[in-house]
Amino acid sequence: MTASDLRQGPEIQQIQVSVVLPVYNEQGNLKPLSSELAEVLGDEYENWEVLFVDDGSTDGSFETLKEIHDADSRFKVVKFRGNFGQSPAIDAGLDYAAGDVVVTMDSDGQNDPRDIPKMVNKLDEGYDCVSGWRKERNDPFSKRLFSRFASGLRQTFLGTELHDYGCTLKAFRRPAAKDIDLSGEMHRYIPALLKWRGYRIAEIEVNHRPRRNGETSYSWQRLPKGFMDLLNVWFWQKFSGRPLHIFGGLGILSMFIGTLGGMYSAWLKLTAGANLSNTALPLFAVFMIMIGVQFFISGILADIGIKGYQHAKKEEPYRVREVIE
Repeated sequence: MTASDLRQGPEIQQIQVSVVLPVYNEQGNLKPLSSELAEVLGDEYENWEVLFVDDGSTDGSFETLKEIHDADSRFKVVKFRGNFGQSPAIDAGLDYAAGDVVVTMDSDGQNDPRDIPKMVNKLDEGYDCVSGWRKERNDPFSKRLFSRFASGLRQTFLGTELHDYGCTLKAFRRPAAKDIDLSGEMHRYIPALLKWRGYRIAEIEVNHRPRRNGETSYSWQRLPKGFMDLLNVWFWQKFSGRPLHIFGGLGILSMFIGTLGGMYSAWLKLTAGANLSNTALPLFAVFMIMIGVQFFISGILADIGIKGYQHAKKEEPYRVREVIE
């Protein structure tokens, strides 16, 4: 069964709020969290659903999720064939979500379900995405330190004014939720990606609770991956529609430097009779001109590739084994 299959039918269109939770080895947190979600969503909304995306858990989380679904069919489960990562898990949840508003949150219990109505109400002020700000973090010092460092890099490169890029708790209007394509560690850059596409973004303070069970999968190894994704987002924001501008610009600059070096070499030879075999200046000039030509050709090829990508069919960055509806 595909995401489009689940979205068909008039009864699906009546769902007001969908809550998406990526799950990886969170067995001890799932039932308490599902009880909280049922209480909060039941008090606030007539029609709602919760989608757990099991990202290849090995601790029995999937069996627990099936028990939760059997007790209440509004809790649905998407199970991956393996561990693809948090971004593909969120991407799958957004694809399968049928609500007019889609909320994403962690399944470790640190995000507070009681913040969901507050974020949904903020959307009514004219925003397309509301991101949570964990002003008071309940995380180990090392995790807070890495997060602050990464947040500083994101603010520098992306130019957005968000305080907290790592908070999974976010609320989206349906068009914004369906306009997101995630892979790698890109879930951290959802607000920046949406802002780049013209959506209105807001941020509000949310409660952040201590983890009840299990251990966090966060580690310093995520920093290099996140930094590469940051550069990717920055490049797409700045040059995805015009890659020739950056590659061609670098090519012209390189060829200009090479030409200056060649002219200076000729001037030394003609006016001072310098022995150019004793210097690497001519070789440097030729090298810079060749590099410039390479950059310029790369820019043309990238421009052609971008146009082809924009017309290509999207391939999902995950593979689903089973859907429990």
